Amino acid sequence: MRIITCCIALLLLIAGPASAQWTVEYQRGNSDTNRGVVFPSASIGYIVGDGGLVLKSTDAGVTWVQQTLPVIDTFYGVFFKTTTEGWAVGDNGTIVSTTDGGTTWTEHAQSGVICGTSDINAICFVGSLGWFGSDDNRVYGTTDNGATWDTLGTFTDDVTCVSFADANNGYVSLDGAGIAYSTDGGATWTAASVNLGPYPYTRTDIERIFTIDATTAVASGWGSMVGHQPTILVVSYDAGATWNVPSTGYEWASYAYGYGISMFDDGEVIVVGGGSGFAAPNIHSGATYANWSRVQEFYGDDLRAVATVPGTNTVVAVGDGGCIGRSTDRGQTWSYYSDPSFGFAGVSRFAHDGTTTYAVGTSGTFMKKEAGSDWTQPVVISPNGYAPNFKNVYASGGTIFVSGGYDYLAKSTDGGATWTEMYPVTALADGIYGMSWLPNGRGVLVGERAGEDVIYLTEDGGVTRTEIWWNVKSAQFNCVHFARGQSRFGVIGADNIAFYYTFDGGDTWTQGTEDIVSTSNDIEKIFMVDSYTAWAVGDNGTIAKTTDSGVNWLQQPAWTTTIELMDVHFNTLNGHGYIAGNDQTARQSKDGGVTWTNMSPILEGPSDDINAIYLNGETNKLYIGCDQTMIQYWDNSPTGDTPMGLPFVLNQNYPNPFNPSTTISFTLDRDGFVSLNVYDVAGRAVATVLNKSMTAGSYDVGFNASGLSSGVYFYKLRTAEQEMTKKMILLR
Repeated sequence: MRIITCCIALLLLIAGPASAQWTVEYQRGNSDTNRGVVFPSASIGYIVGDGGLVLKSTDAGVTWVQQTLPVIDTFYGVFFKTTTEGWAVGDNGTIVSTTDGGTTWTEHAQSGVICGTSDINAICFVGSLGWFGSDDNRVYGTTDNGATWDTLGTFTDDVTCVSFADANNGYVSLDGAGIAYSTDGGATWTAASVNLGPYPYTRTDIERIFTIDATTAVASGWGSMVGHQPTILVVSYDAGATWNVPSTGYEWASYAYGYGISMFDDGEVIVVGGGSGFAAPNIHSGATYANWSRVQEFYGDDLRAVATVPGTNTVVAVGDGGCIGRSTDRGQTWSYYSDPSFGFAGVSRFAHDGTTTYAVGTSGTFMKKEAGSDWTQPVVISPNGYAPNFKNVYASGGTIFVSGGYDYLAKSTDGGATWTEMYPVTALADGIYGMSWLPNGRGVLVGERAGEDVIYLTEDGGVTRTEIWWNVKSAQFNCVHFARGQSRFGVIGADNIAFYYTFDGGDTWTQGTEDIVSTSNDIEKIFMVDSYTAWAVGDNGTIAKTTDSGVNWLQQPAWTTTIELMDVHFNTLNGHGYIAGNDQTARQSKDGGVTWTNMSPILEGPSDDINAIYLNGETNKLYIGCDQTMIQYWDNSPTGDTPMGLPFVLNQNYPNPFNPSTTISFTLDRDGFVSLNVYDVAGRAVATVLNKSMTAGSYDVGFNASGLSSGVYFYKLRTAEQEMTKKMILLR
C-alpha cells in the first residue's frame, strides 16, 4: 500500500530585499492535466488526472469537489458502472475502485503488481466482465467484477484504449500499431484492416475507440506527415474488422490530435483533442458517422477527454492546465469551470490602452485586465482550426491587433469581445512576428513568408496589405518598432544579427551596419526610445544600441553570453531600461544601459523564462510575463520612474538633400503655441512653415523651397518652453 501524500505545487515568493517588491498578479490555477471524465447519470460526473486527482460533480458539471485518494499516481482512465461503483487506472499499474460514489477509494491488491510499473491507459466493464489496456503491450480481463485480473492478449505496442460494446465484441487501439478486435470477450484478438486514406503518413497512433453498438465504432488519433500531424478519424460498421476514413469533416493539414470521444443520446458523436500548441478540435459526426464537421475550437495544447451528460445536450471536456470546459448546446459555446488559459505557457507581449492592459501568449491566448479587476481571457475567434502563438499585441484608441504564427492577424474594436480576422491562418511557414501601427491606419508588419524574411505595408488598418520586401536569405524578421509619436523613423531586428531602418515611414528599408562579433545570433526585440536611439536584445546575451536611427549599431556590455534575451523596454523620460530573458532573467539599468542589475523575480523553476517586460505608464507598474502562465508586477516604480509621455522631438527632414520639397516631422509633448521657421546661414528668416496653437502629438508638414536658391538652411521648432533646430540642404 502506498503512503498517503498530498502534493500541491505552490509558488513561494521568498521574502528578501531583491524579491520582496514582486507581486504575482496572475498565475494559471492548475498546471496539471485532467485526463479522464465520465458521467454515469444526468447529474453525477467524475474527472481524473495528474497526481491522483479525482473530482466529483453532483450538478451536471457546474461545480466540482476534489475527492480523497490513497495514491498520488496520475490517472489516465476512469469508468463508472453506476453512479456509485467506479474504477480509475493510471501510472505504475495503479488500480483503485469505489463503491460509494467516491467517498472512499480502495487500492486494488494487484495494483502495481499485475503489469508491474507499466501504465494502465483505459478500463471498461460490461456487467461483471471488465478489461483494461496497459503500456506493457497487453490487455487484461476480469470475470468477477474486478476482484482478479488476468492477461487476455499480447500485442506489439502499447494498448492505449480498450472498449467493449457487449460481453463479446470489443476493440483495442495500439500505439503505432493500429486496431485489433475480438468477438469472444477478449479471449482471441484479430488485427483489423484500417484504411487511413491517401495520406503519406510516416506514423499513426490511434488514441481512443468508442463503441456505438455491437457493429459500429469510431476511433480517433493522429498521424505524422511532413509538416503536419493531423487528426485521424476512422469508422467501422462490421464489428471492427474494417475501418475507413469518413467522407468529410476535418482538416488533414492541421496539428490536432483526436484524444477523446463521447456520444449524445441520439447517436451524435463528439471528438476532442489537441496537440503541439494548436487549437484542440471539436468535431461532430452526422447520423451515419460518414460526415463530420468542426464546431468550436478550444485554445490550448491538449484536450484529453470528453463526456456527454446523459439525457441532455451538455458535454464536458477536460485537458491540460487543469482545464474543465462545459457546453450546454453540444459544443456550440463553452464556459469554463477552471482557468480557461490552459496551454498558455508564456506571456509574449503586453500593451496598454486607456485603463486596460493586454497580454498575449502561446496557443492563441489573449488576456486583458481592466482597472480594478482581475485578468480575464475573452475568447479569440477560431482561426481555421489553429491557435497560433501570438507574438504581438497592439492597443490604441479602442482598437486591438494581435499577430503571430501562420501569417495571422486579427483586430477587435470592442475590447476583445469580437474579432475580425484580417489574415486568417494560411501557411505553415508564414508568420507576422512584429507590427507597428502609425497614424491613419498605416501599419508595418514583419515576419516570414515561406521561411524567408518579409515586410508588409497596410494603409487601411490591415484590411489589405502590400508586400514591399521578401529577401531569400533563410531568415525572418522578428520585430519592428517606431518611436512613440514618430511616423517616419523605424527599425527592424532579424535573425542572424541583421538590422534594417527606414526614414520614410516604412516605404523603403536599408540594412544597417553592426559591430557584433557573432553573426549567428537572432535579434528578438527592438525598442526605439526616440527618433535616434534604439535598443535591441537577442540570443546569447546580445545587447545592441543605435544613436543614429538604426544606421549603425554598437554592441553593448552584457552580463551573460549564454542566456537568450527576449524583450527590452526603456522609459523615454529618464533613460531607465529593463531587459527580460530566459532562466528568470529580469534586469534594470538606471544609467542608460551602462550597467544592469538583477531584479530577482521568483518563478516556479530556475529554467522558467521571462518573455516580456513592460512599464505601464498609466499605473506605473513594471510587468513581466513568464512561463507557467504567470504575470508579476513591481509596483511603485522599481527605479523611481515617472509615467512615460511623448517627447519633444524635431526630426531630420526627408528627403535631405531635397529639391524643391521635403517633409519635416516633429512631436509635441504638450499642447501650446508652436512656430516652425526656416532660416538661411546668416540667421535671416526666409519662410514660416507653422505659426499656430497645436495639441500634443506627432506631425508631418511639407515645406516647398521653390523660391529659394541652393544652399544650407536651418529649420527651428519653438514652443513656449523649448526649441530645437536642424540643418537641411537644398540642391537644385
